[in-house]
Amino acid sequence: MLALNSCTEEDHKQELPNVVQQELDQVRQSVIPYRDLKKAIAAGYDHEVTGYRAQMGYHYLNAALLDDKFELQKPEILLYAPYGKDSMKLVAVEYATPIADIRNPPAVPEGFTGKDDEWEINTEFNLWTLHAWVELENTHGIFAPHNTKLP
Repeated sequence: MLALNSCTEEDHKQELPNVVQQELDQVRQSVIPYRDLKKAIAAGYDHEVTGYRAQMGYHYLNAALLDDKFELQKPEILLYAPYGKDSMKLVAVEYATPIADIRNPPAVPEGFTGKDDEWEINTEFNLWTLHAWVELENTHGIFAPHNTKLP
């Protein structure tokens, strides 16, 4: 549910149920070590798969996690954006589950509690994907695929 407090984009706020907020807090806690890209790479997020994508960042995949299960504290992909002159900042996580036959995709994966998450089919990689902007506020909602705060 999106609650609009005024007509400016900066004031858009997403009201999420407490259980979803708690789940997002668990995700934030689980990715604290990966704020350091070197630690993320050492932990298996070592495949940068997209180059920089506008309003998303760089996608670092942990291929060992790519399966048909949604595991709250084990996102398959971490998103980073350039920060300052020589560093990268963790901005979001992305969950991904493979689609064997893109012409006949399986049902939307189970994700966060409720219906607020926004799974999308990615035809480039044949995946169901879900973004969660746990490290950078997104005025379009925490589960929106793009974040206009990034170029």
